[in-house]
Amino acid sequence: MDKPYPLSIRNDRPLPKKYSGNVYVWDIDKTYLSTRFSTWRGLARVPVEFAIDKTAIPGMPEVLRGLRRGPSARVQCLPLYFISASPPFLRSVVEHKMLLDGVEHDGITFKDWWRTLRQWRPGRLFEQLGFKCAALFAGRLERVWAREYLFGDDYERDPTAFSLYAAWVNGRIGMKKLESALVSEKVPRDDAKKIRDLAARLPAARGRVGKIYIHLEGNSEPAAFRKFGKILVPVRGAYQLALALFQEGLIDAAVVRAAAAAVKAVPQYRFGNLEEMRKDALARGLIRKAKIRHEMTP
Repeated sequence: MDKPYPLSIRNDRPLPKKYSGNVYVWDIDKTYLSTRFSTWRGLARVPVEFAIDKTAIPGMPEVLRGLRRGPSARVQCLPLYFISASPPFLRSVVEHKMLLDGVEHDGITFKDWWRTLRQWRPGRLFEQLGFKCAALFAGRLERVWAREYLFGDDYERDPTAFSLYAAWVNGRIGMKKLESALVSEKVPRDDAKKIRDLAARLPAARGRVGKIYIHLEGNSEPAAFRKFGKILVPVRGAYQLALALFQEGLIDAAVVRAAAAAVKAVPQYRFGNLEEMRKDALARGLIRKAKIRHEMTP
């Protein structure tokens, strides 16, 4: 019998089976926190890091709190889940950091390093596309009818993984195309089969993926992501992300102001020029001019 993809899943908030509202799924590494898991040196630091060692990307905690609260005057406490390629033994460290940042969540899915190594598959520690797809499909099984919004970065194949997942969930590709695309993206064939098996457990009638937001932590050019279509929105930092989310109606103007203040407070932050970021957001259609308000910047 084939062993499932090694994931460490904890869901602290099982949703009603027919829940069809918004669900936010965030990558942790380089989307919420500045982490360095892509090298052996970065991996070697993992066991000795504490919550205080984790640095949030400027403005992201403010955006997360705003999404959780919702855009209305009444606190909605919308479902918020995380995925991370970090090992499960970092769960308490990551959750402590979230507590310090005031970020509530409903569950985290980690890559299970121990089971990966027991299966003699050390290469999986750095193979992220397959992991992200497996984590997303496993999560979707718990929230079949939800409308998901995905948040990642331009480092760990998130644009490709999230877009491939969304294409299948939204019915744009079939099972055969899903598996062949995974293999063509260098996901090992047996892992591609495990992901296909997860997808096969989902019913034909299901919710959809609304948008994919990619934080350009690696300074990629937004034009590089046009091939993924309008579903994918590249953003430079938390302020641009907040503007895009405000345009989508997912947060209120107060969250935009809070993200702007947090970004502006970091000296020489490359995404800290609010006027420049706002002009770029308007030029790329992240937000319409009619939605921009003077009170949105501190």
